Amino acid sequence: MASCPSRRLSGLLIAALSASIAGGTAHANPGRAEQPGVFALLGGTPKIVSRFWVSHPNGLSGTLKVRQFQLNGTTPILNYDLDMEHLMHLVIVRDDFATFAHEHPGFDTQTGTFWQDFTKEPNHRYYIYADTTPHGAGQQVFRFTLDDAPSVALVRLAFNPSARDAGAGPYVVRLSKTTLPANKPKNLNITVLKGGEPANDLFPYLGAAAHVVFINTSTLAYVHVHPMLRGARSAQGSTVNMPMSAVDKAGPFMQTMLPPLPAGYYKVWVQIMGGGDNVYTAPFTILVR
Repeated sequence: MASCPSRRLSGLLIAALSASIAGGTAHANPGRAEQPGVFALLGGTPKIVSRFWVSHPNGLSGTLKVRQFQLNGTTPILNYDLDMEHLMHLVIVRDDFATFAHEHPGFDTQTGTFWQDFTKEPNHRYYIYADTTPHGAGQQVFRFTLDDAPSVALVRLAFNPSARDAGAGPYVVRLSKTTLPANKPKNLNITVLKGGEPANDLFPYLGAAAHVVFINTSTLAYVHVHPMLRGARSAQGSTVNMPMSAVDKAGPFMQTMLPPLPAGYYKVWVQIMGGGDNVYTAPFTILVR
């Protein structure tokens, strides 16, 4: 039986119209590749869910977006407590742990979306840690991976405990130890030198004497601590800790209590503010055994 031209034309018009509608819908709602966060705070408990995506990618640059929800996954969180003067601390670490960034993203109060512009280097992945305090939930830290393409740094990385001294601009940051006992709380002393002498031009950074981030190189677990000042030495040689509210300057003698750390190697970054408003970062490798 011969086909009817009018029916064939009608079918083509319907197919074309359907394709046009579908194409228009896809263009209007292109969607985005959202990545669920992995809870990364050592010793913590997840009380929310977190999602990550990149918008406006342009080569190696783009805008990192994080949006967080109640455990139902649908109710966005709009109310955050300030922690060290900011709603979010966004820590970005390259996969070989050779670079470190501590950012404070913008926040859209209408949608609950945090955003931060970032440019990565080729042939590397990045681990992104979103550190926030949603009201009533306490500290929450989620990890994301930027760029899941093959990485040149995915070979087995070799580590050794670093020297106790590390340069940071005009300063030398000195740790009391770079080998610590596993699974025990431990005090870590930090001293900052300038020109071989205790530095006297340090100032509080984001409400603390310093900021110290630990990341386990195997599990990628995260710890963020804030040292207190060690005061004047007593006649017995001991020191007295002083809260930041008691002084206008920070350092050069500080101390921080570390939580029990599982065995492993940790990359550690100590951030200080000196010489006005300049922030300096000293990197270390600590062995916990």
